[in-house]
Amino acid sequence: MRAEKNSIKSNKIKCPNCITSQIFFKYESNKFQIYFCKKCLNGFTYPIPKNLDRYYSDSYWIPKGLIGILKDTFYHIFQIRRKYWILNFLKNGEILDVGSGEGIFSKLLGKNFKVTSLDIPSAKIVNPEVIKADFLKWNPGKKFDAIVFWESLEHTAYPQKYIKKAASILKPEGYIFIEFPRYDCWEASLFKNLWFHLDPPRHLSHLTPNGLNNLLPRTKLTTIYRCGVFALEYTIGGFVASILNLFSKQPVDFFQSSKNLLLILPLIPLIFISTLIEILFFLLGQSPIFLTVVKKGRTNIDSDLLKS
Repeated sequence: MRAEKNSIKSNKIKCPNCITSQIFFKYESNKFQIYFCKKCLNGFTYPIPKNLDRYYSDSYWIPKGLIGILKDTFYHIFQIRRKYWILNFLKNGEILDVGSGEGIFSKLLGKNFKVTSLDIPSAKIVNPEVIKADFLKWNPGKKFDAIVFWESLEHTAYPQKYIKKAASILKPEGYIFIEFPRYDCWEASLFKNLWFHLDPPRHLSHLTPNGLNNLLPRTKLTTIYRCGVFALEYTIGGFVASILNLFSKQPVDFFQSSKNLLLILPLIPLIFISTLIEILFFLLGQSPIFLTVVKKGRTNIDSDLLKS
């Protein structure tokens, strides 16, 4: 009866990206429903709360205490991988960081790059150099050599609109870098509605590598590189948190409070096992974090670079 009810309800709901009703109900998580679109191959959270800001606590923006120190330390260290991704394609230029947080990434690239950091108007960010604006309405007055969405595109309900806007302010031959939680990875299938990286309603979109390709404006952007990412700051903590969610029977943000960190410390063996599992996932092409790089305009590419 419940499945029938969900089926009837889903017939009235359309994918926010391709505007189709070819969707099916996956599960409920954190009192929100997760649907998957059979046409564009992406998932989405339903409904979109009108008061979304209340789901972003102060500690989400500026973690406090020991857990804040640890998160900031790991985040600074692993931002370096993103620096080298940029350097693989560009030696200088103007970069736009959408969903930048405190603008840490802007400090990594050096004097050959100028980085503009942008985040949502309600972001509780203290860095005065970060622009707070609605990206879809924002007019930068210039175009960029690259635009990056580091773990930010999944926070939008309409990722296709964000990609189209990014393409419109991108220079010819410019690049878009998108790092995101991979919704069709083995880890997501294992934990289902308790997967840490699902995170509704803060994550409004649930992207897949092939699904993201389906959202690209075909006459403007071409995927030139994609791969799984060995992102220790996301994957190990995320796997541990997903396991702990199994015991609480509901998604919990274990990294919101230093008190929760104390609960994890006795579980050192679990962290070690999680690390080994994440290494295995990465080697088998099933990392829960994924990178897609697209270029404006048609280009010849090596098909080996597109293997996921």
